[in-house]
Amino acid sequence: MRKLLLVTILTGFLTQGFSQDEKEYTDEELTKYATVMVWAEDEKGRMTEVYNSWINDNEDLDAPRFLKLKKANGDSVKLQEIEATDIEVAAYDKILANYDSMTASFKEVYVGKIKEDIGAGLYNTLRADLKSKEELKTRYEAIVEGLKEESEEDDESEE
Repeated sequence: MRKLLLVTILTGFLTQGFSQDEKEYTDEELTKYATVMVWAEDEKGRMTEVYNSWINDNEDLDAPRFLKLKKANGDSVKLQEIEATDIEVAAYDKILANYDSMTASFKEVYVGKIKEDIGAGLYNTLRADLKSKEELKTRYEAIVEGLKEESEEDDESEE
């Protein structure tokens, strides 16, 4: 019983000590983070469109066959079962190589933006805190919405 009481009291002191050390984020820090995250979200959407166009516009491989080849996952027995042709496999491999290249380029730029625009330390702590702190998440989401609205207004004025 004494041990349980002691553990409870120590836990209370420790959590109180940690809560006093909680990081407060400025709107500027949240905006830096949000700017990179909005860019990443937009870029991922663009990449998905490009990837889908490679599949849908391919003369040697239509979308249903692409999915069957993807499900076969390079297994020669499964490829024989679906009667995959060399032309289809080559088209599939080319799409995957292009996708891998595109995602590698994205990752390189994304990591660069995190390091240069946000800072690795701020990125890591803010990312973790956004998962557990509702008030912070609400502030962040408001900033994201503002950035998206600005982006939409900029897109409309360019047209």
